Amino acid sequence: TPRSVYKTVPDCEPCRPLQRSPIEGFYLAGDYTKQKYLASMEGAVLSGKFCAQAIVQDYDLLAARGEVIAEASL
Repeated sequence: TPRSVYKTVPDCEPCRPLQRSPIEGFYLAGDYTKQKYLASMEGAVLSGKFCAQAIVQDYDLLAARGEVIAEASL
């Protein structure tokens, strides 16, 4: 359907945030973040996967340095 998704404008890609934010431990997921789809369910899902990947990578780095706090028991 025409107009069912947002129209991209030139040079808007650099303005989209990455899933790993500059704030330690703060991550973003959503169709507005940097990934190959804009304003779509596919983009939201892909962003969620990238976000989870960033969290796991950061956790692994902390664990390798011995900086991971033991998990709380539920």
